[in-house]
Amino acid sequence: MGKHVKYSEVKHPDKFALTLSKLWAKSERVVIWCGLAMGCALAVIIVWIVAARLFGGRSDAAWEERVKLAEEASELSRDDLKSGETLLAKMSDLARNYQGDPAAALTLLELAQGHLATAEARQADAPKEAKEHLEKAAAAAEQFVADFPNHRLVALAHYAAGKARLDLGEAERAAAHLDKASQSDIPALATLAQWHAAYCHRQLGRVDEARAIYERIRLDPMAGWCAEQADFALAELGRLPAKALARPPGPAAPPANPAPSK
Repeated sequence: MGKHVKYSEVKHPDKFALTLSKLWAKSERVVIWCGLAMGCALAVIIVWIVAARLFGGRSDAAWEERVKLAEEASELSRDDLKSGETLLAKMSDLARNYQGDPAAALTLLELAQGHLATAEARQADAPKEAKEHLEKAAAAAEQFVADFPNHRLVALAHYAAGKARLDLGEAERAAAHLDKASQSDIPALATLAQWHAAYCHRQLGRVDEARAIYERIRLDPMAGWCAEQADFALAELGRLPAKALARPPGPAAPPANPAPSK
């Protein structure tokens, strides 16, 4: 007779294990794809965090450098031209290193204004250096226009570029910038831009365009000083022969450049 085997010694199938096995067989493909999807999602999150830290830190660095430059500028005396040029060089480096960044936008405007002011200060004793500063002012303002064509301060950049080009004797290029600046929604800026644009058109022999601009300025109740000068310019245009039309439109010098909004 065979050996008697107790019931407890008989190996019965594990129902729980069988259930898990069947469940895995049914869901194996789904689980694998879910795992891959979760892995990809995790990778995307990691990349996003790294990029945010990298570019966020870069943006912070730009503004930190701007603050340092502002502190340096506040410590400069008005007659310290050498230190002023060093500061302008640092501003140029910042604008180049962070091109397209909002910090670079304001830096380019300040750079253009700084070079215009330096050119004015150097005009009498160093005209060659003054011309170099005018060229740098125009380049900075035109870089702003190229990098930030829809910026709310783009009209101010056009004005700075136009003023620099006008002082360089490039009336055609100056007129193109000033005509755009005259469309600004800032009344004072628009009036000044129109005034200089009229002078450019007059220099180029486009008397009708100059006269039309002077008429707009004369009728503008917000034009103030420029309205009075427009009256003088219109009277002068009416009595001057064609060969004399290149003379400045009035005895008074145009007002200083408006400062950029901060």
